[in-house]
Amino acid sequence: MSKDGSVGFLTTRLDTIVNWGRKNAIWPLPFGTSCCGIEMMATLCSDYDMSRFGAEVVRFSPRQSDLLIVAGIINLKMAPVLKTVYDQMSDPKFVMSFGACASSGGIFNVYSVLQGIDTMIPVDVYVPGCPPAPEGVLHALLRLQDMVAKGETHSQRALAAKRNSGKVLRTTSL
Repeated sequence: MSKDGSVGFLTTRLDTIVNWGRKNAIWPLPFGTSCCGIEMMATLCSDYDMSRFGAEVVRFSPRQSDLLIVAGIINLKMAPVLKTVYDQMSDPKFVMSFGACASSGGIFNVYSVLQGIDTMIPVDVYVPGCPPAPEGVLHALLRLQDMVAKGETHSQRALAAKRNSGKVLRTTSL
């Protein structure tokens, strides 16, 4: 009810409200394997304070997190473990590729190193650098929040496609 006594109402789509809540409560799961893992820890410390952007609850269980931050080298023996961790996360799930090694294999162009995690799992945001600065991680987090709010992540698009494919339009001819 407004000051003049008139009754008003707000209309919106349910997805818009849910995505607003999701973007402001992202729970990251760190998957740090080398030097980028140390820089990721710096981002979570009080100097940079990633929690002020809604990503303060770091979880170490895939079931309790929705953002997988992969930081560092992923060798071929570790790739199935990464895929399993990703598969254990609930939908919608988001992935951040942190650093040159996670994004493209970095300087390790050898048979035993995965040349980018996007060959195993879909990546929503890439953070460049070797290792990336904490400001880059915060920028990527803000970009991811925009994508979540608009429903533009890989997982959200897949869920929408699955939801829309179940709808069958029936027509009758007269």
